[in-house]
Amino acid sequence: MELLALALKNLRRKPFRTFALALAVAVAGGAIFSTSTVMWGVERSLQRGFSRFGADILVVPRGALVSMKSALLTGEPSAFYMKASLMDEIRSISGVARVSPQVFLTSAEGDHCIIGNAFLIGFDPATDFTVMPWLLQKLKRPLTENDAIVGGNNPYQLGETVYFYGQTFNVYGKLERTGIGLYDNAIFIHIEKAYQLLELSKQFSDAPPMGFARGDVSAFLVQVSNTANVNAVRFILSRNPAVKVVTAGNIVTSVRQNLAALFSGTLILSAVLIVGNALMISAIFSSIINERRKELGLLRALGAKKKTIFRLFVSESGLLTTLGGLVGVVIGVVLLRAYAHTIGFHLESMNIPFLWPPWPHVGLVALASVLLSLLVGLIGAAYPALAGSRMEPYDAIRSGE
Repeated sequence: MELLALALKNLRRKPFRTFALALAVAVAGGAIFSTSTVMWGVERSLQRGFSRFGADILVVPRGALVSMKSALLTGEPSAFYMKASLMDEIRSISGVARVSPQVFLTSAEGDHCIIGNAFLIGFDPATDFTVMPWLLQKLKRPLTENDAIVGGNNPYQLGETVYFYGQTFNVYGKLERTGIGLYDNAIFIHIEKAYQLLELSKQFSDAPPMGFARGDVSAFLVQVSNTANVNAVRFILSRNPAVKVVTAGNIVTSVRQNLAALFSGTLILSAVLIVGNALMISAIFSSIINERRKELGLLRALGAKKKTIFRLFVSESGLLTTLGGLVGVVIGVVLLRAYAHTIGFHLESMNIPFLWPPWPHVGLVALASVLLSLLVGLIGAAYPALAGSRMEPYDAIRSGE
């Protein structure tokens, strides 16, 4: 404790230098903390979302791959269609355990819809394995054709009424937020009601044509049996020239590539700052030791051991960089929370899903950032501290005069 108190006193002797060094460390620590927090949030969204998704493979019309990825990750309303007759072909493939169709449609602006440009998804409860199992809340009765299930980002609550093209739906259930836009932003209705909305929309002159016919679907969600190989089933499906096959692995790889492109500059800058800080601390502590040669000689003459001198300078560097790391984390938290919506919007525009990590996880990232800052300080001061501890008392006193 006495050594730490002496180290702290020495840092106070040069407040401007201490402040400048701490600020440099804070910039690097804050950049690492902020980038790591956002990347962890994206990774959590992917893991949580796709672990709950349930489907191993999505089959969509050829040419709809980009739109499907956008719909899946951000919940952006999308419209593409193919014939439902493909369902029998998919079911006949060895290794396919379950298949469920979905049809995508969008609400129109006007009094006949409670909200315009809403992403509506017609699903078949009889074959579904990706919606009903993940209800966070639901009414205490069976689902009916006149019910709707809303994603976690929707403001509608259980028992409320929503309407589209004059058709009324009761909010039966709400899904837990997953970070996957398709499930967080969409409103799910019975697939038969989706076809009825197609007919109802033709009655309104301000409603644009939906572009599909009864029986068309937008995607088939496929679950592969435990004993089957997903890649083998995917290969068989991909031989059909009319469709495109999407797997969770494809989506995750695409997101990670986008993420790497987005943060590569920040990561490189952070690495440069870390190395630069270590070199700067080494240079500055070499200068400090030269300034304090007489003090070091007197301490040695009074009986201070070499390891005590070494530990004194390492303690000074450790205190300084730990302070800088803490300041960097605080600044990082403030900036992340202040620009939370901007960050989410920017990531969403790049088809990157994002959920804020739980606070315990953020705490772990903060701790890791502070420890990294401390490590940089210890490494940077190690050589100058070692050189200072090896000075002979008489030579140090004379050279310091």
